Amino acid sequence: MQPIYIDVFIDPNPNTPEGCGLRFKSESERRAVAQVRYEGEICDVIGWSSEQGGSPCQAWTSIVEDSSAGTAALIYGGDWGLKVTPPGATPIGEPYLLLARDAIVG
Repeated sequence: MQPIYIDVFIDPNPNTPEGCGLRFKSESERRAVAQVRYEGEICDVIGWSSEQGGSPCQAWTSIVEDSSAGTAALIYGGDWGLKVTPPGATPIGEPYLLLARDAIVG
């Protein structure tokens, strides 16, 4: 079986001004994700696309190799990254998230 890689290439944009370019080796099939445990809170997460100057799209998760933890949950979205929304707060733009496997809530 050939390894599957997930490329996260985000050009600098209004949601994630720093952008990023990373490659992860996947250990599982991707699946849709809508909520994660992030900084101690259950947060909504959506992908963010460049369409129409910024619009929501599906966020995905996959278990990937992580040199510090063995494996971790990669959460990724559109070509402009993710929007993570803590309860009652303003959305936070992130290029991707790399969280503990049990951080995937829904």
